[in-house]
Formats: sequence, structure tokens, C-alpha cells
Amino acid sequence: MLGCVSIGQAQSDPYGTSFGIGEMVNYDSNFFRLPQGAGGSNTPGETSYDTYLVGTFHQVYSRQEVTASANIGRVLDTHYKQFDFTQESIRAALQSSLPYNIATNLDVSRTMSLAHFADIGVSNRNVITSNHAGASADFPLTVDFRAVLGGSVSQTRNSAGNFSATDFNYTDVNGGIRYQPTTGNHIDLLAHSDLSQYPNASAGVYFLPNAFLGPSFRERGADLKIDWTFSGFSHANGRAGFVQRRDDFLTYADPLTGQPRKLDVGFSGPAYDLSYTWAATTITRLTISVSRQTGAAGDNSYLMAVSKSVRVSPSYQASSKIAFDAFAEFLQRNYLNSVYEVLFAAAPGTIRQDRGHNAGLHALWAPWRWFQTSLDLHREIRTSTIPSWNYADKSASLNIQGNF
Repeated sequence: MLGCVSIGQAQSDPYGTSFGIGEMVNYDSNFFRLPQGAGGSNTPGETSYDTYLVGTFHQVYSRQEVTASANIGRVLDTHYKQFDFTQESIRAALQSSLPYNIATNLDVSRTMSLAHFADIGVSNRNVITSNHAGASADFPLTVDFRAVLGGSVSQTRNSAGNFSATDFNYTDVNGGIRYQPTTGNHIDLLAHSDLSQYPNASAGVYFLPNAFLGPSFRERGADLKIDWTFSGFSHANGRAGFVQRRDDFLTYADPLTGQPRKLDVGFSGPAYDLSYTWAATTITRLTISVSRQTGAAGDNSYLMAVSKSVRVSPSYQASSKIAFDAFAEFLQRNYLNSVYEVLFAAAPGTIRQDRGHNAGLHALWAPWRWFQTSLDLHREIRTSTIPSWNYADKSASLNIQGNF
């Protein structure tokens, strides 16, 4: 279940092609993210092995820059063989500098990953496949201002049949103005409109917990985005704005009375995701991030929540071959709707609130250009107003990779 958070990177040429093979060994002390037993019994742990192939490509052709990467592997569990799966992460992008100072960007990606048990709430094997394609362009208006246009389409599919109702198709269009006084620094004012549809949802009465979704929803918002290096020592990146979502009303059968009820999971409010990086020296770095997001909580598509987080991430480059990165994070989630009245026969008006405390360490050792190894340690604790969602987990991952 643990994914290696690769903060440090192996030494490599900025351009060219590389291939590699790797083996990652993961240990998870609470594989299913379960609360500890009433008698203090331990939750089941698991060791898994991820054997993977990795490749990268980066090349410039006149005015075009092409980048691509792929990581494909098979994850095998020691005890819970029913959760074995194939993981994929494939990405490609084309950046072009056209005449008249027009810049364009095309990107595509495909990922396959096992849904996090803490998010879906059940111990089901559910492999989530996500496909994405996006395009953007910006062109000059005046000396310091540019117009920005973009759009993207994506789809998400669940392998588990009882989660098929949460499959969705997503379309986004956005546009605005960019202030760019110097190369690399810019501030954008953007508006966006999104439409998401659930192809397996249908109008009528729903009974399955994971089908608490209307046929579609539309989201609109505006953001002020920044990507700015203030000096050689500090950099700010992120966005802040406002978002509004309107869902199709959902009708479902009340489990107590059998009468139809309507559930509206629409919302509106501020949204931001900002980070500030301070490079105190050439070998140390500190990043502070804050965010407020409203929407689906992780891999759980049918429970909306306001998620707030604060994250502190120090980094230390001990030498050209050794690097350390760490993080500490506080997370709070306040769920928006009363689906818990149906899912858990909770009292009317029951609201779930979660708090999480996470910390981790990543160590990278790359003694040669063709070899690297890394170690990840992670600790997470979640406390909830609904005790069945409490859990504590420790995980460790050792990754060995050879490149050629």
C-alpha cells in the first residue's frame, strides 16, 4: 500500500533517454487501515513487493521540447494475494514555442493504482485507472500581459463492480490573463468551468452506499495563481480562489421509513493550495504548504468534505550522492452531508469530522549514475468523530533501482 515518495532524484542528464529496473519492498503495519481492536489486538500488517520497469525521455527539437516517462510494475502481496495488481504511471508532454511569441503545451497521462482502504471504507480490491489529456496556450497582449487558454478531459474507472457508480468523465475549460514581467515569473487570473458526468449513474432511487451520486455536476470558479521566485532563496507557487459546485439532485430510499429523500451535495466556498519554499543555503530547503479543498475525500467519491492541511517539509542535500527529505502534516476534514444517516444508521444530523497527523522521512543514496537506493518511513494517525474510522499506521519502503 505504501508508495515511495521520491523527493530526491537520481543524477541524470537533462536530455536523453534512460531505462531502468527496480524492486521496491513495502511493509505496512495496518494494511486495511482498521481501528485497533477493543482488547488492544494488533491490526493485520502486510509486506508487498513491487517489481517495475522505468523509462524517461527528454529531448528538444528546434522549437519543441518533448518529455515522457513510464513506470510499470507488478505489486505482489505476501499474504493477501487477492490484492495483487499491476501499477502504471505513464506521462508525456509537448511544449512548443511558436511564431509571434505563442507558447503551447500538450500533455497526456495514464495511471493505475490500488484505492486506499481508508478512503473507500471497505476492504475491497479496487484498482483505479485514470486517463487524462490537456492542452493550453498563451500569447502576448502587451509587453507584460498575456492571454491564457486551456482545457482538459479525463476519465476515472474502478475495477470493483460495486464502485462502478463512481466512474466519471470530466471536462474542464479555463481562460484568463497572465502578468509576466520576467521570464519564469508570472501571476494568472483564471476562470474555469467543469462538467463531470457519472456514466453508470441513473435517475431514480439508490440503495448502494457508493451510489450516493447524481448523474452529473457542474463546477465553476476563479483562481489567482502565482509562480514567482522572489530571489535566489525563496519561491512561491500555488493558487487561491473560489469554487461553486451544483449537483443533480439525488433521490434515495430512507432505510427507516422507505420514503424517497433528496440529497444535495453541492457546495461553494474558498479554495486554495499555496506553498512557499525558502532555500536557506545551497544544501538546505524548507517548504511550507497550506491548502483548503472542497470535494471528494481521497478515493471516496460519494462523501464530500472540506479538507484543510498544513505541511512543513525540510530538505537536506548532504552531498552530491546523499539527500534527505522529511515532512510533518496536519489534516482536518469536515464532511458536508448526512449520508452517514443511511450508511451507518447514525442519528439525524450526524456530521463526521476527521483529524490526521502524518510524518515521514525519505533518504536517497545514488553512489553511481546507474544505481540508486532510497528508504521511506511514514507514520499516520487519524481520529474521527465516528470511532470506526480511527486508525494508526506505520509503513516503510526500501527501493533499489538500476539505470542504463
